[in-house]
Amino acid sequence: MSDSLNIFREEVNNHLKKCHLSTSKSSSKSLEELLSILSRPPAYTVLRVNTLYYDRQEVKQQLQQVLSKQYENRKHSVPSVEEHNELSDTLIIPSQNVDGNDVIPVASEVIVDSLCAVAVLRGADIFAPGVMGAPVAMQVGDTVAVYGDLCGQCRRGYTQAFTGEKMFLGNGNALMSRSQLFVETEKPSGVAIKMTEPIFDCPSLNSVLTDRIFLQNLPSIVAGHVVNPQPGDMVLDMCAAPGGKTTHLATLMQNTGVLVALDKSAGKIKRIQENAAKLKLDMVKSYAYDSTKSCKPHAQLVEGTWNPPYPPGTFDRILLDAPCSGLGQRPQIKNNITLKDLQSYPPYQRKLFATAVELLKPGGVLVYSTCTITIEENEGLVQWALNTFPDMQLAPQIPHLGGSGMSSPDLTLTDTQLKLLQRFNPSIVMTTSSVPKYNMDTIGFFVAKFVKQNNR
Repeated sequence: MSDSLNIFREEVNNHLKKCHLSTSKSSSKSLEELLSILSRPPAYTVLRVNTLYYDRQEVKQQLQQVLSKQYENRKHSVPSVEEHNELSDTLIIPSQNVDGNDVIPVASEVIVDSLCAVAVLRGADIFAPGVMGAPVAMQVGDTVAVYGDLCGQCRRGYTQAFTGEKMFLGNGNALMSRSQLFVETEKPSGVAIKMTEPIFDCPSLNSVLTDRIFLQNLPSIVAGHVVNPQPGDMVLDMCAAPGGKTTHLATLMQNTGVLVALDKSAGKIKRIQENAAKLKLDMVKSYAYDSTKSCKPHAQLVEGTWNPPYPPGTFDRILLDAPCSGLGQRPQIKNNITLKDLQSYPPYQRKLFATAVELLKPGGVLVYSTCTITIEENEGLVQWALNTFPDMQLAPQIPHLGGSGMSSPDLTLTDTQLKLLQRFNPSIVMTTSSVPKYNMDTIGFFVAKFVKQNNR
């Protein structure tokens, strides 16, 4: 494994230590523990079942058959698919080896880019575009050791032993020769290396039961349930790409009502549409649009269309899964975000939140979420929102599987308010036997639920 303390720049580490871990007895130790956990994937693969069309028990059996076939050539025994004890649409697959200490690299090395490396740590095989370097003599069928290029220094087609900063990901079987990858004129596609001994034993579920399951982090599934949209509601997903939460909302709505998905990028909107099509959800109305500009006082809805912008008080429920610094994502092997970048997110998140408040009907629900660990983007946003919009009040969350919000000397949120927030903090080890480990070993994530009072 790479040195976990080198995930972020020193200035970001210092900021986290000063601002977000200051309540600990030893902020240096807490930071070290946090970074060590962020450098590893969660010990569970989480899947959401398309319960609109399929029964979870039936899908569980089908998935178990897929895993039995997949693990025929793997070192580990076939993992058992489990049902989440509280989320009726969720399946859990535990990893069997989360340390990778018993995997010894073979001599022949292949280098992959950092994005590919992260995917491998979450169970993926290696597709041709991700391969940066390979031995000159590599042929189909060779066993190779796979390393991730942590700093983007390996040039495509590299033939020498790579001496840059790298991370061992496991051993695999080459399905393409070096010539097929780098010499032949046709651009290669498909799986280039089948991982046979990954350091983290996660199942490879790309293109598996795509109309029945959706790979999704547990806190993201929780956020959808907290929104709790009902059939016939008018719902807005403000920052919707790539569509995991959007399709979850559509499923919970039984594909009935109005569900608008917005994102600034036309390319990302296409991904939302593709994911909805795979799951046979035709209610999603997706538009490439800047959500900060999606509310206009004199806008009018044209019957049969839902093109933005929208008049104030249009939606019953809004999910604002805000663009964020993403420091809670796992695994992270190298993140070059600067302190300036980090501090640029809260102003944008506030603009989005203010627009969401305008678009929400009195009595409506607004759920704010991020996949980061910073207080400024999470509890800090909540404090600002409560001070800025007196008609927005925190509400209890169902389900509440994470911990409470984090306190800080810079916050004035009460204990009661912090308990209404939901923070998934993978660095906190809970010893309560009644709490399933899969509810704790997650990405870093934050959820706040607001209700708009009728006094505006």
